[in-house]
Amino acid sequence: MEYFIIKSLHITFAGIWLANLLTDSVLRGIITTNKQKSGERKFIRLYMTFINLLGIIGSVGILATGIFLVLDSQYGFFDMSANHWLAAKQILMVVLLLTIFLFIIPTAKKIKTELGENLESDTILSENTYLLLQKLYRLSTIVNAIVLINFLFAVTHYLFG
Repeated sequence: MEYFIIKSLHITFAGIWLANLLTDSVLRGIITTNKQKSGERKFIRLYMTFINLLGIIGSVGILATGIFLVLDSQYGFFDMSANHWLAAKQILMVVLLLTIFLFIIPTAKKIKTELGENLESDTILSENTYLLLQKLYRLSTIVNAIVLINFLFAVTHYLFG
C-alpha cells in the first residue's frame, strides 16, 4: 500500500512538472505581447514565480519519491546493466538539477534585481534584462525537454523492457 501511495505521488509530481510546459509557453507569449508596456514587470515576475513554484514542487517531489521508489525496489542507482531506462532518467535528473542550480537560479536572481522592487515602474527595462530573460527562456526550454524525455522514458519502458 505504501509503495502505491508513493508511486501515485511520483506520478502526480510528474504531472505538476509537465504542467510547466504549457504554462511556460503561455506566460512567455504574454510577456512578449506586453514588451515595454505597462505591467510588463508584473508579467515577468509572474512568469518567474510560476516556473519557480512548479519547478520546486515537481523537482523536489520527483526526487524524493523517486529515491524512495528505487530504495524500495529491486532497482539501483545509475545501474546501466539492468535498467537502462532508469539509469538514463537518473543521469538526466542530475543534469537537470545542475542546470537549475548552476544556471537558472543565478539568471533568475539577476532578472529579479533588474526588475527592481517597484513593479509599477514605467521605466523601460534595460537590454541586459531582455538578454537575461532570453537566457532564462532557453534554460527553461532545456529543463522542460529533459522533463519530457524523462516522462517518455517512464511511460515507454514497459513497452521495451
